[in-house]
Amino acid sequence: MLKFNKSVLAVLIVTLTAVAFGQSALEKNKPIDQWTQKEATEILNNSAWVRTYQSNEGAAAAAAAGARRQQSDNRLVGSERSRSDLTGAPPPIVMRLYSGLPIRLAIARLRQIAAGYEKMNDKAKAEFNQANKMLLECPACKNNYVVSLTQIPNPSGEFVEEAIFEGMTLDQMKGNAWLRNDKGEKRELIHFIAPAKRGDSAMFFFARNDDKGNAFLTKDNSEFSFVFDGNFFTSKNRFAYLIPRQFDFKVSKITVADTLVF
Repeated sequence: MLKFNKSVLAVLIVTLTAVAFGQSALEKNKPIDQWTQKEATEILNNSAWVRTYQSNEGAAAAAAAGARRQQSDNRLVGSERSRSDLTGAPPPIVMRLYSGLPIRLAIARLRQIAAGYEKMNDKAKAEFNQANKMLLECPACKNNYVVSLTQIPNPSGEFVEEAIFEGMTLDQMKGNAWLRNDKGEKRELIHFIAPAKRGDSAMFFFARNDDKGNAFLTKDNSEFSFVFDGNFFTSKNRFAYLIPRQFDFKVSKITVADTLVF
């Protein structure tokens, strides 16, 4: 099992129960090191900590572009071209509650699998664990809700030219993205990390508590949303056609044993 300090291990145990509860792809209490690639990927793409959005406008634009490519390509007849060239859409946008431990556990497990962790000697495993310690402990998650936004490959394996919000700054994102709970309360964005290259994620940070120490979310909330301001959907924002007005999450789905796992 991944070895970290006792406080982290305690959280791991709680979260394993959370993940198994309601996640049909996982066996209850199955050790993290035994998660298959499919199971870890399921957590990252289809769990309660994740929302996916496919832009219809983007799909139409991609289909039009595909048709233009076909008309200009004299080397292949239509029947030989990939159908995705004609009907393909831009990569879906995936929002993940990164400060929710199951997401980071899944990332860590996929890293294990890619690195051949099971075949490593003790020294190599210790080095691997140390290198991934910050991922699971996530110091920024202690006082902040952290949310990631990523474009993933479409079925044809294609990426758009740049990552979502690549090149944008905190000043550009402030006032255009926030969290809102079912009581109408808002949490403004306090930090933003733009992706450095395509395939990377845009990272959003929101304070857990306000200046008076009041928590934004508790198990008594029913839902919350990640919201983009309506004024963000203009021609000045080249990413506007790729994103929805908001992503919605149910608190009960990410609450286990009276603990909100986010």
